[in-house]
Amino acid sequence: MKMIKPSPIYAFLFMILLIWSCSSEKSSQETLSEGQKDELLEERILIESGLQQIKTWSNYWKENNPDFNLSAFSLERRESFEELEWPEENPIIPGNPFYPYLLPNPEGKGVVDIYSYKVFVPAEGKPGFQPDSEVIFFKENGMRERLLFMGPSGGFEEAVWVSPDKLLVAGYFEEEEGISPKLWLIDVEKKQYSIFKHPIITTKFEKQGYLISKLRNIDF
Repeated sequence: MKMIKPSPIYAFLFMILLIWSCSSEKSSQETLSEGQKDELLEERILIESGLQQIKTWSNYWKENNPDFNLSAFSLERRESFEELEWPEENPIIPGNPFYPYLLPNPEGKGVVDIYSYKVFVPAEGKPGFQPDSEVIFFKENGMRERLLFMGPSGGFEEAVWVSPDKLLVAGYFEEEEGISPKLWLIDVEKKQYSIFKHPIITTKFEKQGYLISKLRNIDF
């Protein structure tokens, strides 16, 4: 059977198509990479702004570890989270020990609480700490939304709104080698957050030390 050789014009067109396809894929990757760089730059600007507003947190880490440097945070990963909310009015009203620490949204969409889940204040006896931590958003529409949850391996120590839809949370996470400071930049509208890690790992860190110094109106 006689084999039919491909026409030179078809071979030429095939090569052009192949080159164009590879070029388009490379261009898409470059565009995505640039987009990621822009997103990371925006996040870093927001983080820097937020950390300037919670200097007591960075100063605390600096006192415990002189090598602590705000510029050393680097992106660890980005994650999405499912919207988890239910009807519940904010129970933290004036007179409640956690009321002074509520974080009102800049556009009046509600308030954030990061301490009341972690710290319990009994009617009698000494206050104490729960093993888990939670970041809660009490919305203006009467809904309670969980933004972050952490088990005994970590904790949330500070938070600040860096834009009307982004909340920066500062805390720590216990690695196998020791405890390291962490940042969570939460986009409450897109339901996603970016985690920033720090190279410092210490075995000499009192987990509840910052909260005890922060919540001065609670007699631990």
